[in-house]
Amino acid sequence: MSSKLLLVYPDNELRQQLVTALARAGFEQIHEASNGSDAVSLLQSGQVDALITDIPIDDLDGWRLTRLVRSDVYPVDAAMPVIVLTRSFSERIAEVTAKEYEIDAFIPYERRHELPETLQSMFAQAQQGHNKPSLLVIEDNPDTVRVVERVLKPRFNIESAMTGTDGLAAWQQRRHDLVLLDVMLPGMNGEDVLKEILALRPAQSVVMMTADSSEERAGRLVLAGAADFIAKPFRAEQLRRVCDIAIRREDYMHSNAQFAHQVEALNREKERALVTLDSIGDGVITTDTSGTIESINPVAERMTGWSSSEAIGLKLDAVFQVVNEFTHTQTEDPVVRCLEEGKAVELGSHNLLIHRTGSEVAIQDTVAPIKARSGEMIGVVLVFHDVTEARKLNKRLSYQATHDSLTGLINRSEFERRLSRLLEDSRDNGSEHVLCYLDLDQFKVMNDTCGHMAGDQLLRQVATLIQQVVRRHDTLARLGGDEFGILLEYCSIEKATEVADSVRQSLVDYRFTYDDKLFALGVSVGVVPLSPENHNLEDALSMADAACYLAKEAGRNRIHVYHPDDGEINKRYGEMQWVSRVMRAFEEQRFILFYQTILPINGAEDGDHYEVLIRMHDEQGKLVPPGFFLPAVERYDLAATMDRWVIRTTLQWFEDNPEQLEQLAHCAINLSGKSLGDDHFHEFVTEILTHTCVPPNKICFEITETAAITNLDKAIRFITTFKAMGCRFALDDFGSGMSSFAYLKTLPVDYLKIDGQFVKDMLDDPIDRIMVKSINEVGHDMGLKTIAEFVENRELLELLRRMGVDYAQGYGIDVPQPLEERKVTGVIAESLTLQELSQSAP
Repeated sequence: MSSKLLLVYPDNELRQQLVTALARAGFEQIHEASNGSDAVSLLQSGQVDALITDIPIDDLDGWRLTRLVRSDVYPVDAAMPVIVLTRSFSERIAEVTAKEYEIDAFIPYERRHELPETLQSMFAQAQQGHNKPSLLVIEDNPDTVRVVERVLKPRFNIESAMTGTDGLAAWQQRRHDLVLLDVMLPGMNGEDVLKEILALRPAQSVVMMTADSSEERAGRLVLAGAADFIAKPFRAEQLRRVCDIAIRREDYMHSNAQFAHQVEALNREKERALVTLDSIGDGVITTDTSGTIESINPVAERMTGWSSSEAIGLKLDAVFQVVNEFTHTQTEDPVVRCLEEGKAVELGSHNLLIHRTGSEVAIQDTVAPIKARSGEMIGVVLVFHDVTEARKLNKRLSYQATHDSLTGLINRSEFERRLSRLLEDSRDNGSEHVLCYLDLDQFKVMNDTCGHMAGDQLLRQVATLIQQVVRRHDTLARLGGDEFGILLEYCSIEKATEVADSVRQSLVDYRFTYDDKLFALGVSVGVVPLSPENHNLEDALSMADAACYLAKEAGRNRIHVYHPDDGEINKRYGEMQWVSRVMRAFEEQRFILFYQTILPINGAEDGDHYEVLIRMHDEQGKLVPPGFFLPAVERYDLAATMDRWVIRTTLQWFEDNPEQLEQLAHCAINLSGKSLGDDHFHEFVTEILTHTCVPPNKICFEITETAAITNLDKAIRFITTFKAMGCRFALDDFGSGMSSFAYLKTLPVDYLKIDGQFVKDMLDDPIDRIMVKSINEVGHDMGLKTIAEFVENRELLELLRRMGVDYAQGYGIDVPQPLEERKVTGVIAESLTLQELSQSAP
């Protein structure tokens, strides 16, 4: 930056720190002065745009140097930014004093990093003219306003109003720093304006102008809350002085109270000082610069075994003997280190203090310099305390943080840390390591049969069995539930497979007995080599999980070794990758609702019929077909989460679009089998239907035949519960199951959706045609409506109409489209318009 700065600091180290910080912030022209004479010479040169100074200067001080700048006697801008940055910081008192001397900012040494930003802000404000406080003059005499503007313009940004009403409105809009208010105003008088302002902002400084300077008037104005008053006509100097005092009134009041509080606190602190030193829980020893003990408090006496009378006058190392807790070697002299560094230092976290009797205690210690007012170092203070119990606790916590509380094995987080280290070693050095992922077979059956206590006992015994098989330097961990992990370091895949099979065989040979019941064990193992080609931690774990899953699917109690060209693993791994993408899409709100029309084809019906469908945008905004992500959603227990989102979003959309809700006959929403068996999902549906304006009878839940039969009891309970609230139900993909008709009479549904696999080919396949006809007739005999899926052309539609099917759905009727588009276009027909289709109906 082109601005020229003047730094005035006797302390060379501090001055250089500030120069470095300012140069880093872009200030290129920096003049330095270590005393007042040099500073005055630089001011006389006129090459200064801002002043940064300390308060104490060898032959001057920061206050008087500032007054020289503001006096306009030097060829520099008298209004230039002036900042005081000092160690002599006394909070509000110093800030108020700084304002008296027209210093722009006061920064304590501890916040010196704020200096560059403060300077940049001041230069920016100076360019915009925002560095002056604002003054509102409410006066109906234009001559008086002109006088005020002429006298106070250098000090304030001035705004004026001619009436009390206009003045109050101007103040409410800007909340000025100071208000100069005439008592006699047209309309709303000054005293009423004062009352209104103070009601809104009690601390506002308001100076009243009055031609009546009587004692009664003056007293009434001040009691009403005015900061001051001035009698008309007034002198310029009188006006300046009154306004300068008023603008700083709040600071004076605050500073006076703060100063009184600080004095009282200092007195109390002084009274406590001696008592504190004796009663403090830490040991405290002070020495001179040669390390000779000058004082020792009672705690230090007890911890060292040396009394005060014995210790004073001795060298510190004779009394304070400290060794490293691991090596038992003597630690460095704390006094020497502190004096060399000139600052407080901690002396390590593994120190043991040797008592005079030879006993040991773990300590944490700090040593700090003692300085005179001049800054000269005159000694050190050593503070230490007993941390024996804390270290024991830390060791316990460290163990608990890295180990499984049930089995005593390391836990998942520590296992992943070690796995990351092996992956890094493999990439950097080409070392061979192997990851094994183990999942007990049929553990849930035993756990459900005998209870969790039996399950816990089994897991502990399994941990012991596996530990007896793996090598001493290998890592065995419990990863959660009945899953274990093994890291085989510096091990070939062939050897790792042998170890994994030995683990498997040891569990097969073991019989677990509990409560007179005997259980056989098995384990499925996924084995993954940690080669340089492996990716990251997440990939390695996903590959191992996928390999373990395939071992289970192949019949359980076996080993599956990962190979990069293994198609089944890649498929499983791909599904696992979709899980994280789906979760991320939820977080980033990249799911969207589509709809597809369901057309009545045998008899006209009022209202819209359609099914809502979920779609996902990928990371680039492209639409992802549901076939890509729904298998992962179903397999990895995300279905209930997705169902919740669809229901919540659909009902909210209808609440936001009441005209669409009014036109709606029914809207179909798909539910997964996982949701049917989730009691929490039942509670969710009850809650959301209770608190929505969408009538339940306009909602139709679609449940696949397979899901309903798999969870028959829960499906019946779910359907019965929400039919009682008014909802309708459709049995989706009907006909795909082996026992469709046998179970149909037990499911109280309203619609049958005929499986599209029969519908799409029934023009050419007589068997499919018979199936569709049969399902339609059985449905009608049971009082149910039928819906045909996969209707892709007019010929299919006409055949279904002749069969008596009630509704048709498919790409020949309407392609799925974003639900939001209904707000603009209404119902959108696709391959065949709805009007054409309705005309083809009888």
